[in-house]
Amino acid sequence: MPRRRPFFALGLTLAWLTFSAAWAQGTTITVQPGDTLWGLAQRYGTSVDALRQTNSLVGDALKPGISLKLPQDGNATPDAYVVQPGDTLYDIALAFHLSVDDLIAYNDLGGSTIKPGQTLKLRPSTPAPAPLVIRVQPGDTLWNLAQSYQVTVAALASANGLGSGSVIHPGDSLEVPGRYAGPSTDTGGPVPPTVTVNKGDSLWSIAHRYNTTVAALMSANDLPSSNLFAGQTLRIVPAGELGAARTTTATPTPAPASGMMWPIHGPITSHFGYRQLRVDGSNFHTGLDIAGNSGEAIHAAVAGTVVLAGWNGGYGLCVIIKSGNTAYYYGHASALLVQQGQQVQEGQVIARVGTTGHSTGPHLHFEIRVDNEPVDPLPLLQTQASR
Repeated sequence: MPRRRPFFALGLTLAWLTFSAAWAQGTTITVQPGDTLWGLAQRYGTSVDALRQTNSLVGDALKPGISLKLPQDGNATPDAYVVQPGDTLYDIALAFHLSVDDLIAYNDLGGSTIKPGQTLKLRPSTPAPAPLVIRVQPGDTLWNLAQSYQVTVAALASANGLGSGSVIHPGDSLEVPGRYAGPSTDTGGPVPPTVTVNKGDSLWSIAHRYNTTVAALMSANDLPSSNLFAGQTLRIVPAGELGAARTTTATPTPAPASGMMWPIHGPITSHFGYRQLRVDGSNFHTGLDIAGNSGEAIHAAVAGTVVLAGWNGGYGLCVIIKSGNTAYYYGHASALLVQQGQQVQEGQVIARVGTTGHSTGPHLHFEIRVDNEPVDPLPLLQTQASR
């Protein structure tokens, strides 16, 4: 019969997940492409040694399609889970021995929002998501790459047919176990920074220092506990990246009195929300990427006051126009045609499409922030833009 397995939610309150568990010796699983002994042991709550002994395995190599028996201390993950009020992706991943990346890849999530009653797949679909492949850079070692992607050296080496002491060379391609390539390699928009843990650091002190939360740090780095060690690399993400599931009715930002229009017309290459990048790990994309030709005119979506016209980090050459409590970002431009403090009208040409900053090709990164909180521009444009 179904068993209830406790886990501690991020607010340190006790929550429960209901799932079917098979604890008896003899339960079998089928190896999927990209599976490793280390990854299977993590997923099913057992150890690599126990899997080896139960299946009389010599070495760590696995072939997709073969069957493995779970050790007596293992548990079979159900196929799906129905989201409950208050759940987060991190909570669910932790309870079922998965990573946040697993859940995003298995369910093809375009954003970080989950809702009560939503069904999440806990196993990969067929075909399995493409594994994350990284290119070795000068100075990289198996150890520092393992730290960067929160895997063990043994797991990283095993996934690539290497010994733990193997030497890797710049230009080599390595598959990262348990990580998946996203549908887009576009790195438009800001990329979350990484920090190195110093002696005496705690999750709380790092969260306080970088204006985020312990929950966001744990979810972004797939941390099973709050324990840290000096030299560990952590990704810093916005505090609200993985919010708790709740039933809400979104209220769109009212259109300005002067109306709204599309800043450029072109295919959308990257949507708002949580996305996975092929090289930079996972990233919350705070805007909408619209493809365009270099030099193409960018129009002001709304009227307002230019509060920035210049270089803006990963956004490259950027114009920010403010109207009331709402700011509109136009990033990666090749040229700026307005100045700070200038009043602009809806439809006015303010910049030209480019590929400056963190960008892999000509496009516009269009972002809307209400009271400095990013919102999805697409439904606003679809419902309010007249042309």
